[in-house]
Amino acid sequence: MNFQSNLAIALYLLPRARRKSALRFYDLCHSIDECVDSISLSLREKENVLQTALERLEELRERYQLDRTVLEEIIQGMRMDLSINRYETFEDLRLYAWRVASAVGLVSAQLFGASGKNVNEYAENLGLALQLTNILRDVAEDATRGRIYLPLEDFARFHVTEKEILNSTPSPQAIHLLDYEAERALSFFAKAEIAWKKMSPCERHLMRPARLMEAIYRTLLEKIKRDRYDVFHQVYRVGFIKKIALAVKVYFFDTID
Repeated sequence: MNFQSNLAIALYLLPRARRKSALRFYDLCHSIDECVDSISLSLREKENVLQTALERLEELRERYQLDRTVLEEIIQGMRMDLSINRYETFEDLRLYAWRVASAVGLVSAQLFGASGKNVNEYAENLGLALQLTNILRDVAEDATRGRIYLPLEDFARFHVTEKEILNSTPSPQAIHLLDYEAERALSFFAKAEIAWKKMSPCERHLMRPARLMEAIYRTLLEKIKRDRYDVFHQVYRVGFIKKIALAVKVYFFDTID
């Protein structure tokens, strides 16, 4: 998932009471994420942490009337990282991304006080777009852990080998593969935008933190694309000043352009 560095400023768009509950939820998600990525914990210890997290999520569910099924899906997504380090097809990857990002978005919307068909469509499509952008940004870092999230069917499509990714020696074909995945992420950003425009002014107001996340990650993806996917040689981040500028646009002008 790994959205934490961009969340603090986004959540400050919330009223104080809702901000506190949202921060509790994201702190819990962050602790789970760190547990799954830990190299010092055994598999059994990680499973125990996930079970404890599920119990803590149940406490949040009872307090804020959250959807239990969606919360369980989040844990299932985290659990996938304990046993899966390759995804054969995009549909396989999509299930993972839905669980660790879209489901988080759906719970977030509830914590923000937003609900409805358009809100849910926005949260689900934005979650997929954010996770696919994360995968592109972190492809080299994930490779150091032996993980490849890019669908293997796309490796075959572009005649790319796993070795190129694992050794950080991408061929021109690998750059085309990354561009293909970036376009896929953009398609989900576009679907999220359609849902956003259908939302009422009140719904858009409540969903401003998610909108800021969209702005930050679209900016991140644009930087990666502009550099022709130089993700093996540099770390991509959106600077603090740029985030503040995007927050001003979202908060005062209801735009991310």
